[in-house]
Amino acid sequence: MKSSNFGYIPALDHLRGFAALLVLFFHGSHFIFHKIEYGTPYDPANWPLAQNPFSALVIEGHTAVSLFFVLSGFVFTVGSLEKRLRFVGFFRNRFLRTYPLFLFVLALGVFFYRENFNVLGILQSILFLANSETAFNGGAFTFVFWSIAVEWHFYLLFPLLILGVKRYDWKLIPLLIIGFLALRTGLYFAGTDMRDVSYWSILGRIDQFLLGMLAGIFYCRKYQQGRVMDWVGVAGLVGVPFLLMGFNHLGGGGVNNYLWIFWPTIEATAWAVFLLGYLSLARHYNRQVGKMLVALGAVSYSIYLLHYVVLDFFMQRDWDTVILLGNALGTGVLNTAIFVMPPVIMVSALTYWGIERPFLRRRQKYVKSS
Repeated sequence: MKSSNFGYIPALDHLRGFAALLVLFFHGSHFIFHKIEYGTPYDPANWPLAQNPFSALVIEGHTAVSLFFVLSGFVFTVGSLEKRLRFVGFFRNRFLRTYPLFLFVLALGVFFYRENFNVLGILQSILFLANSETAFNGGAFTFVFWSIAVEWHFYLLFPLLILGVKRYDWKLIPLLIIGFLALRTGLYFAGTDMRDVSYWSILGRIDQFLLGMLAGIFYCRKYQQGRVMDWVGVAGLVGVPFLLMGFNHLGGGGVNNYLWIFWPTIEATAWAVFLLGYLSLARHYNRQVGKMLVALGAVSYSIYLLHYVVLDFFMQRDWDTVILLGNALGTGVLNTAIFVMPPVIMVSALTYWGIERPFLRRRQKYVKSS
């Protein structure tokens, strides 16, 4: 996705597309797995156990949200580190990027779930509080709205964070990360639900944005494409699935204990390292592969907001288990790939061209040379 605020980096679109599809496969495999194995909806208490790194990547596919947040911190930092940020322009561009499709999907949720309508819930959803329990519940339409709220919490903090970095340099970011680790540790010993804090809120997710910012600072000041960074990308490509497998065997996303104090920081560190390596690796793709990955990245926001709407439509009609394998998780992955993913991409292409793109073209430059 091209921006007027810094040079276009196609590899970022590759990663956005990958993250969006990973979320689709995470939800598809889990819901189909639970349907086959337990005959019940998704339940974290019955979290699948990964048999290999690939299955760990799918089972713990919620990690794609961490990748999205790392990308956000990286992109905004690269765009504004050596420049002067115009706050009004920054927020205007963020509205144009996120809210047209967000409001469209919210309107669909209100239409199909009129019984859940309440003014306070709608206002909370619109005013960056969609991750609160009392926000409007539009079923499948608002299923992933919580993360848009967390993303906006970072947008509101970013101008202050980038000003702090410009004044105190990169050393501010590790200090902030340590501070939030200490805060979450205190909350844990105070009896707080750590998964709720670390997964659903900015208090857990802030490390992921900050590590993206740290990667952005490194990219602006020290980064060089080449063999060394290629190997960093390969190490990340191998290391992330193995890290997720280790997390899965400790309970993974289904566990709710002290692991959630540290896990957001650990997974974001792995993604930040992989991101820097991938920016070098991506230059080896041939032109057609690069174009396909860029096109997928362009519609990634639509994929993310709409994938569960399509998945839910298929699940309610039992079109999600057309092909049955001996393995429930494999059945989920296969049916998601063959029957759910194609319509998700097609619907997302329509909403991108019909809703997102007209507003994206109205974005303006929000940085000036220092």
